[in-house]
Amino acid sequence: MNLEITSFTDPFEAEVELLIYAVGYEDRAGHVARKYSDLAKTSVGYYFPNGHILSFEKNDAHRNATGALKLTPNESLQSVLESERPGWSFQNSTIMVDVSSMNRGAMASLFVELLDSDFFKGCRILVVYSIAQFNEPIAEELDFLDFRPLEGFGGWTANPDLPAVLVLGLGYEPDHAVGAVEFLDPSSTFCFFPIGNDNRFEVRVTDANEPLLEIVKESRIVRYPVLSPYQAFWEMRTLIHSLLGVSRIVLVPMGPKIFCSLCMVCQRAFGDELSVWRASGHTLENARDAKADGPIVGYTVTRRQERG
Repeated sequence: MNLEITSFTDPFEAEVELLIYAVGYEDRAGHVARKYSDLAKTSVGYYFPNGHILSFEKNDAHRNATGALKLTPNESLQSVLESERPGWSFQNSTIMVDVSSMNRGAMASLFVELLDSDFFKGCRILVVYSIAQFNEPIAEELDFLDFRPLEGFGGWTANPDLPAVLVLGLGYEPDHAVGAVEFLDPSSTFCFFPIGNDNRFEVRVTDANEPLLEIVKESRIVRYPVLSPYQAFWEMRTLIHSLLGVSRIVLVPMGPKIFCSLCMVCQRAFGDELSVWRASGHTLENARDAKADGPIVGYTVTRRQERG
């Protein structure tokens, strides 16, 4: 797929044809919408079937006040837009997607449409993310770990005999990364370690992943700045180029949602020799609010004309 990845700068002052965001329980779920709704011709709020707690009512009220369309997991984005205005087209349009409070499943279903559908052919996608204020992670004992290919991004290798290489995005989640290594038993493991704007974040990520970091070579740990997703993309692109053709690459994004979005974009950009897996055991029992803190960061994906 012919995708061009470039940087994004906040504030963005040009008109946006479509703004998509999650109406979630975190206060920061509405941060981008509150800032950019006036720039958007059309806005769509994605609703989860549960988690209507904490700041959900505030975010829901904002969506209602601005007249944004409502999208649920059993609907496609295209169907919601076309039901509002039949014959509507978003080809060659500018679309902003806020992934700050989206889970991996919601993000995947949206990216499948935005990156694959002719309805969005030629579009420019601004993928944005609100940095959250630091919160001490809550210790969770997981009853299960949902570990499987991410729907729509599982890939399909033509070379199943090649050794598997695991590329992990690290986060707060204790035991998730080690569980992924034990499940896949890769020939090699690389870790993308997020560096935030609060030193406490780095300390807690280190604590959560200490057993894994002790066995992974330092040369295979890539420290990327959460404040610069475009730089993180280039780090990932360089690694993928070095592995293509000699291994099967499995991306397992944990940690900041912006990194998860980059994994999906890379899978589309490099093709089916890459696979994206999800590793999740999160429940709503320990859900808590998160407020935006600092700049809105992101990157831009442009769907270029396909050759051939």
